[in-house]
Amino acid sequence: MELLPQTVWVIGVVFARVGALMMLAPGIGDQFVPQRARLIVALFIAFTLAPVVSGKIGPVPTDSGDMFLAILKEIVIGLSLGLTTRILFSALATAGAIAGMQSGLGMAMAFDPSQQQQGAVFGTFLALLGTALVFQADVHHLFITGAAKSFDNFLPSAPLPLGDIAQFGLRAFSQAFALAIQITAPLLLFGIVTNIALGIINRVAPAIQVFFIAQPIQVLLGIMLFAVTAGAGMLVWLEAIAEAGRSLN
Repeated sequence: MELLPQTVWVIGVVFARVGALMMLAPGIGDQFVPQRARLIVALFIAFTLAPVVSGKIGPVPTDSGDMFLAILKEIVIGLSLGLTTRILFSALATAGAIAGMQSGLGMAMAFDPSQQQQGAVFGTFLALLGTALVFQADVHHLFITGAAKSFDNFLPSAPLPLGDIAQFGLRAFSQAFALAIQITAPLLLFGIVTNIALGIINRVAPAIQVFFIAQPIQVLLGIMLFAVTAGAGMLVWLEAIAEAGRSLN
């Protein structure tokens, strides 16, 4: 009975960090996943990690204010870890928007479960494909072990490292934009060449509505090029998100 309050405190601290991470984690943190399922997963991971990290968590605070601040700090750390993966997943939505504009399907919309809103149809496809690849390649294991290792990098008793969290987030943002460009680089080149060619033809024969005539051909070629190059682009993205998971470890 003397150990019960400390045990509950350790589980609560771990659950605060892991639960916040699960709120933003791709796949399990999407809006269509029932809240009860997310809660069960977070509790299961918290009960699993609690014995591993119990030595890094201090005793139960005697003051309720200190207890509240400690839990709040764990939630902030968990949200920052989950936000990193969510930012990298947003690269797929950006890549889908670029692919839609270059292929002439920029106005074709579908519900994107990773963004919880309407998005380009290419972005929705890439988000679903990315979620499947993450679970198929067991990349999510890296983030679960990273949550355990985060108790070494961000000790509960240490001050909140706001500078490190901000730097980590900025690096994730820049990497997400770079990944979006890498995934859609062939389509960007295709769009530039196509628009230049259509512009030249329009100048040579202004009476011909060349943009309306070429629109179906542009859509068809854009879809074919996307189908051929999407696999290589997704492998680049998967390696980047796996590297982000390894960096947490």
